[in-house]
Amino acid sequence: MNWGYLILLTVIGIWIYRKIFSPSPEFPPLETDPDDPLILEAMDKAMSTFAQFRELFLKHPDDAFVKLKFESNTGVIEHLGANVESINGNELSVLLVRPPVTHNEKLERKYICSFDDIEDWQVTDVEGNIYGGYTQRVMFEIARNIGVSLPKELQELETKYVQN
Repeated sequence: MNWGYLILLTVIGIWIYRKIFSPSPEFPPLETDPDDPLILEAMDKAMSTFAQFRELFLKHPDDAFVKLKFESNTGVIEHLGANVESINGNELSVLLVRPPVTHNEKLERKYICSFDDIEDWQVTDVEGNIYGGYTQRVMFEIARNIGVSLPKELQELETKYVQN
């Protein structure tokens, strides 16, 4: 048996497993102060435009996303991304993009939340225009303010946001 060949196959297998089952974000998260006035203003804008979110969701239900404030069972506040499946009154049925890190009990990927849990929202129409995403827009601004150059992919994404 050729041990070098076996080691190479093992390394390739681990790499493939990590890429498929444990992908890392394309861009590292930008550390921000949760009390940053720009972030707070963006969250207020998101909350004040929930009626627009509902309307857009009805028109484009396949590409609606929310950012949730989630308190884990360990008392830590996390901010989770979720794809919206349906809205029923004040409740949203969502699919969590990633599970919370600090929650140490089983949590289903399908999750029910309320509008009170939403920090931000965005809906993408069939042409690729993005509505909402107020905190994301502010993150671009904060990055520039501290001297971070946005990668080309994020610069292109930024042009898709509709001014509303």
